[in-house]
Amino acid sequence: MAKTHISRGDDRYLFAVSEEINIDNGSGTTADYLLLVTDKPIYIESARVIYTEATDTAGAASATVSLGIAAGGVTIVAASALAVSKAVGSYTDLTLASHVVPANSMLIARHTGIATTEAGKYKVQVRYRFVD
Repeated sequence: MAKTHISRGDDRYLFAVSEEINIDNGSGTTADYLLLVTDKPIYIESARVIYTEATDTAGAASATVSLGIAAGGVTIVAASALAVSKAVGSYTDLTLASHVVPANSMLIARHTGIATTEAGKYKVQVRYRFVD
């Protein structure tokens, strides 16, 4: 008889991570990054920006990131400013407007950049679980 594994505690969470995003991709220039496509509904526990290249003391806050279930969407996280003076490995938590991604949907991060003279790169990390 087959045994069914029931995930409990932290082992029930999965992570989706974007590719590395350059903060200074051009003033007002947008770029979309596909994080995942799911055939089942998911519940997002948390989302954050993790800095992979340090940001300087000014300018990075003019760039934004948002999350949605369509390109340019803000259904999950509204446009949120990035942070200045962040070291490599530090992070900024994103405020979730919604936690649910419906079945047969995408989760997409949108980056809106700033001028090409600002230092900093980051990845978006989403912690989620399948809806029971």
